[in-house]
Amino acid sequence: MTSAGFVPGSVVVGYLDPGTWSAVFGLSYRDLLMADLVGPQRIVRESGRELRAVTGSGGIPGSRNQVAREFLDSTDAEWLFMVDSDMGFGPDVVERLVAAADPAERPVVGGLCFALKRSGRGEFGAERFRIQPTLFEFRDLGDEVGFAPMLDYPRDQLVPVGGTGAACLLIHRVAVAAVRERYGDAWFDPITHPTGDHGKPRTFSEDLSFCVRLAAVGVQPYVHTGVRTTHDKHGVFLDEDTYEPYRPAPAAVDE
Repeated sequence: MTSAGFVPGSVVVGYLDPGTWSAVFGLSYRDLLMADLVGPQRIVRESGRELRAVTGSGGIPGSRNQVAREFLDSTDAEWLFMVDSDMGFGPDVVERLVAAADPAERPVVGGLCFALKRSGRGEFGAERFRIQPTLFEFRDLGDEVGFAPMLDYPRDQLVPVGGTGAACLLIHRVAVAAVRERYGDAWFDPITHPTGDHGKPRTFSEDLSFCVRLAAVGVQPYVHTGVRTTHDKHGVFLDEDTYEPYRPAPAAVDE
């Protein structure tokens, strides 16, 4: 253990669930732990533990705060791997994120994730949805302040972002501690910009609010678009292959 109070290279897994897991999460988590046990033992170790918060959708910000608090106060891990219980991922996900991250230069690195967003209504009361990557640019347009998705993100690269989700996110202890020092234990409390929606209030999601706080303490988040995941949305699985038909076509180049 270092003088800073953590075991170098160690990782604790923190996740939220409503009392049940998606099969893709359970299988992925099993394979992650088995790979770690026979490999680097970052997670499966003598003082290792997991951080689980049982919550419904309305309690997500508080439960993410709980995981962050317990990570700092009751573990000796260097890194927190925050992951949601509807996500699937490779057994090497932690190794790849740790390899891409750096305690000083890149203390927050996420995997490539996708979200399902409402896009309108169809016939007979149907809802229409679109798939979008959870890589975001922060934009301040004067009358509008918020996050815009990077629809044509670079492939297989470490991409600096203004914000990302917390569904598959590696966070160094120094980043969690820096936010606590400035804001207290309110890492994921939703932030409302008073005039961000054309003069009206705009509230950011809990994960993007965390990214706003990271920016305020000088931390640049990244997403590694080569670290792929899948997102179980009740039988529809959101991943890069599913997103491909929605990716914008490359712009024409004059020769």
